[in-house]
Amino acid sequence: MIISEALVKEISKLSATVKLLKLEIKDDKFSFKAGQWVDMFIPGVPVVGGFSICSPPHLLQASRMLHLAIKYSNHPPAHWAHTQCKVGDSLHLRAGGKFVYDPDPVTPCSDLVLIAGGVGINPLFCILHHFLHVHNLQRDSNLKGTSKVVLLYSAQSPDELIFLNELLLLSENYDNVTIKFFSTKERVKEDHFITNGRIHYQVLESILKDTGLTKGQVYICGPLSFIETMQVYSKDAGFSKDCIFIERWW
Repeated sequence: MIISEALVKEISKLSATVKLLKLEIKDDKFSFKAGQWVDMFIPGVPVVGGFSICSPPHLLQASRMLHLAIKYSNHPPAHWAHTQCKVGDSLHLRAGGKFVYDPDPVTPCSDLVLIAGGVGINPLFCILHHFLHVHNLQRDSNLKGTSKVVLLYSAQSPDELIFLNELLLLSENYDNVTIKFFSTKERVKEDHFITNGRIHYQVLESILKDTGLTKGQVYICGPLSFIETMQVYSKDAGFSKDCIFIERWW
């Protein structure tokens, strides 16, 4: 629960509605676990912001950097990030939240199913990178077992599928990673990796069958109605309630 000063080192656009802030964390005692969020305390903004962390813990350990992908809204902290935030600004962060992926590094990872709606990709992008980090460490130490991860990611349009290129590279470079993208409103013509429409149960069932993934952990993040539907799909697919973890965003 350490509150640390953070300096804005870089700002970029991930889409027409999402900005990426790269922050340098000044307190070396500050830490977080994959999946968690931060409270953001901004000078001159009376409302505290809450944003999921999209970068993995090992990036913080290696470089003291933390990334936030913030969608535009009229909520004061998000509005500040899009309209006033500039490189060199100072703010303060505190990590928290119970949506956590924290595997034992000396035990083979459980298989994962990650299901994201919109900017609900943020904590799942972090979790995916942490999964692969632990997987690589275990492979290098000759720990037996190859865990699998499936990511289903939907947004209203292809342009709002943030991290698309990075995710495509991961799916190409790792045989144990399967990623499917969905465009729910804007139709895509003849695209081999983006499917038109929503994530339906038959989609989840088919991908689990193709990958041979029958058990493990499920992490879901997105709008409330999306979460509720994906919870039902996950239970119907055979995942027990205590293996399904959810994180809401509004």
